[in-house]
Amino acid sequence: MRRWCPMADIQNLIKTINNKFTNNASTVSKIYRDEPILKTAAQMANYTPPKYREMRNLVKSSPVFYASDAAQIFYEQGKFMEDHTDDYQYHGEFQSYFPTYRYMTDQQLRGYFSWRTKVRDGIIEKTSLSFVFVYIYELLMQIGVSTAEEGFYKIKDFWQYYKDIDPKISHYIKLWLKDYVIFNGLEKHLLEDFTDIHYDHAVLTLINCHSHSVSEVFSALNTLSSYNLENSRFYKLYSDDVEHVVYHVFSELTEYYHKNRKNSICEKFFGKIAVDTYVMFNAAVFYNHEKHRDCVYEINAICKYRCKDGKWTYERFIFLKDKNKYIGELLKTIDFIMRQEYDFKSTLKVDKVIKVYQDIIQKVTRGLLEDKKKKSVPKIEIDISKLQTIRRTALETQNKLIVEDAEKIMIPEPVADRAIQADTEAQTDTEAQADTATQADAASQKDAANLSSIEYEFMKCLLYGKDYSDLIKSNGLMLSVLIDSINEKIFDIFSDTVLIFEGENPELIEDYEAELKEIIV
Repeated sequence: MRRWCPMADIQNLIKTINNKFTNNASTVSKIYRDEPILKTAAQMANYTPPKYREMRNLVKSSPVFYASDAAQIFYEQGKFMEDHTDDYQYHGEFQSYFPTYRYMTDQQLRGYFSWRTKVRDGIIEKTSLSFVFVYIYELLMQIGVSTAEEGFYKIKDFWQYYKDIDPKISHYIKLWLKDYVIFNGLEKHLLEDFTDIHYDHAVLTLINCHSHSVSEVFSALNTLSSYNLENSRFYKLYSDDVEHVVYHVFSELTEYYHKNRKNSICEKFFGKIAVDTYVMFNAAVFYNHEKHRDCVYEINAICKYRCKDGKWTYERFIFLKDKNKYIGELLKTIDFIMRQEYDFKSTLKVDKVIKVYQDIIQKVTRGLLEDKKKKSVPKIEIDISKLQTIRRTALETQNKLIVEDAEKIMIPEPVADRAIQADTEAQTDTEAQADTATQADAASQKDAANLSSIEYEFMKCLLYGKDYSDLIKSNGLMLSVLIDSINEKIFDIFSDTVLIFEGENPELIEDYEAELKEIIV
């Protein structure tokens, strides 16, 4: 069982122990060294190392009038305590807006520096959020680091670990890390995780859309849009078609605004590039102990930061902050009109449709559908060299048949009759040869197409713009029956229908007209 001892008894015990060691004869002749002064637990709890008092005295010598003065004092105190370590068990809390050392009690100061000592040793423990911000403020002013780049990675590594303990620090640290890179002129690749640089890249893609692919322009628009087209049911079924239309609609709008408007399409979406004042490390306690040199930090062609006489400004599009409603209207209108043109069963509701948008979207969509229709018709390629072989073979066969017919009807004649006929045959020989050649050539063409004489003549009329009505009437034919017969026979050559008969007059399919003229001459 523990017994309570009055404070007087404790003091007497300490005095007795001290006197014992002081008056001990065996210690008189020895060399004296520094000895610890015995203290009570209460005295130890309230003990403050002299370093902290010296730090506080810096405030007394620097009266505070403005917030900038407070930031300067914090910087001077931080540099004074830059290498200080402590090992104090502190279990309290510290809460303050814009926290600095001057708002901490002695115990809180010892608690903070003890926690910081562990952090520097790689031991990161949960603590008061105000302690965390004081530590970040130190690093922003490069207290405790030898280079700006080392400070960047110290902040980033701490944030990556501590955001899982307290996510509230992320909003501020991401902003301050961006400012830290710009303020200290570090490499631009360090900004990738801490800026809206992907939005800038998307805008630059739109500005230079003609040098980017269909998918790149679509992705840029959808990234910036308040209407996510990738979530559309229609897009999921016709993604390639939608991306094609989006690309060409935006391309044509770019040209339209260039020719007919004072502002570009991107200026319609994002406004003009404007210059505004900028506060580095906003909401942080920060002191720049030396004047910043004049400079321009260009993140890209549409985002620049400039320092002039210690004052910062930045240049960028006015409305490039959140998802863009103007782009959202365009993409939703594209979705709406394409569903109509495709007879899609599920429709959309839109508040209004801009006339220019409607005209261009319908034009691009209908052009795409027409191209798809043409490409759906199979393309037939005919080897013309084989047609020549067919003609030659047919001509040889025709000549043989003519010779055989002539032999069958040949009747022996008297010598006198033959002599009388010799002159006549000589005179007509040239004409006969010409007629025979013409008849043989026509027969070869007809045989090559596997058509009857009437079908052949009908195709000649269509191909060369002649009237075929007398041909149909004189042979008592039905036009539809004749066309079906021709399509069926020529199908063996083209593997497709060559004549269309949907109204009063038949039409040739344009894709096969040249090949047909090679066969039917």
